[in-house]
Amino acid sequence: MSTEEKEPAAAKDEEEEEEDLEKLQAEIARMEAEAARIAQETEDLDKSSSAAGAAASTSAAAEGKKSDADTTNKDGHSIYVGQVDYSTTPEELLAHFESCGTVERVTIVCDKFTGKPKGFAYLEFQVSTEMRCYFFV
Repeated sequence: MSTEEKEPAAAKDEEEEEEDLEKLQAEIARMEAEAARIAQETEDLDKSSSAAGAAASTSAAAEGKKSDADTTNKDGHSIYVGQVDYSTTPEELLAHFESCGTVERVTIVCDKFTGKPKGFAYLEFQVSTEMRCYFFV
């Protein structure tokens, strides 16, 4: 190659590099503008959530106490049933304890790896007084 051929090729490479540089600079400017917009939105959200958070925290605390009470109340309605046959279905347990009252939920505990029943269950009754019958069944 002669020096005359090298010069136009070098000039062409420089032009391409300048175009690439301009594209990159434009992309960086766009990304910076996007980052500034996101920062502003985040700041606005923080301000609005802190104002709303004070009011919400009061109501959330009241709801938290209520949900804790509900959980404790539900625990008072639940019983443990041992020596449950491995082939027993929830429907069979429901039918067996039906005479004790309204059963809200039947949970047969299963092994998390095999999926087979472990031989015990929990029953949740609608009203805790209905559980008294459990001791006689």
